[in-house]
Amino acid sequence: MPGDQAPGHPYPLYAPPQQRFQPPPKKSKLKWILGVTTVLIAVLLFAGCTTVVNGLNEGGNHQEKARTMMTMADTLPEEDWQLLARFDPKVEQGCLSIDIECVRLSATWLVPHQVTTEEAASRLGVDCSDAARTSKGCPRENSAEGITARVHVYPADDAPGSWKVTIDLRAK
Repeated sequence: MPGDQAPGHPYPLYAPPQQRFQPPPKKSKLKWILGVTTVLIAVLLFAGCTTVVNGLNEGGNHQEKARTMMTMADTLPEEDWQLLARFDPKVEQGCLSIDIECVRLSATWLVPHQVTTEEAASRLGVDCSDAARTSKGCPRENSAEGITARVHVYPADDAPGSWKVTIDLRAK
């Protein structure tokens, strides 16, 4: 066909193809479903991690355990006991109680008369009978907090006739 060729050109000339109007692609509902599912999974994982951490911490949070320990230490001494040293718990953020005690309190009093370990332990609210003692100390009676106590009563070398009472409270 001679009309399809330009003079001096061996190939025919064609007009560029005309573009047809195409509607925008439909937005997939799958993207929305995946997005919502991802958010829900993230929320459930966060809630699950919190539950696991509380389980590892033997129930309750560290601040509650610290307050319970300070209350226990406050109720132990009688009026004539002299406080020599006390280290209240400093709760470490992010401490997981898998194998270490994250909450600790220790205190020592000088007592002008003899005190027995069982006496001090009962005032503290723990069972330090021979049957209840473990390598970690004495468990707190009816304790949901997982608090254990070490109670030591010994003669004061620097004050004849006096005794020292030392407690070490720990919780995971």
